[in-house]
Amino acid sequence: MIRLVKENISRQSKAVMLLSVLLQEEFSLLMNKDPQNVTRIELTIQDLMRQISSERLSLRNFIQKIDSSACRLGEILPAIADDQRAEIEQLLARMDELEQKCAVQATKNHQLARALLEQSSSMLDFLHREITPKQQNVYSARGRYTNPSPQASLINGRL
Repeated sequence: MIRLVKENISRQSKAVMLLSVLLQEEFSLLMNKDPQNVTRIELTIQDLMRQISSERLSLRNFIQKIDSSACRLGEILPAIADDQRAEIEQLLARMDELEQKCAVQATKNHQLARALLEQSSSMLDFLHREITPKQQNVYSARGRYTNPSPQASLINGRL
């Protein structure tokens, strides 16, 4: 059972490493303003996150098979042999380090995506203001030019 726990943690660690690589790739695509590929990689990241979540649920099931009252790996670590515990703790430390790196990169990606959204929204607002007619006496919905108030004219002539 301990072997299954170690394998599960190893898979999670590798998945988090892949997540880190994908987040860095997403950042470079955001910098290059490539929305189609950003969407593709974002879907891949979401799928990977679902897989990591299912691995964590299966790890919780393994832990509960070892000790029915335990919910976390830290609760059963003291009962594991020293050599295996050291290996598990090393894997957990590495995975924690990678998760921290992923969190920082995800924050950078989020900030960049928000900045690009705000920039695009500002540009669209600017363009909309520029194409909106300044004067209200323009063509009507029927395609006719309407001038609501005719210009004043001088009357010249004889009486």
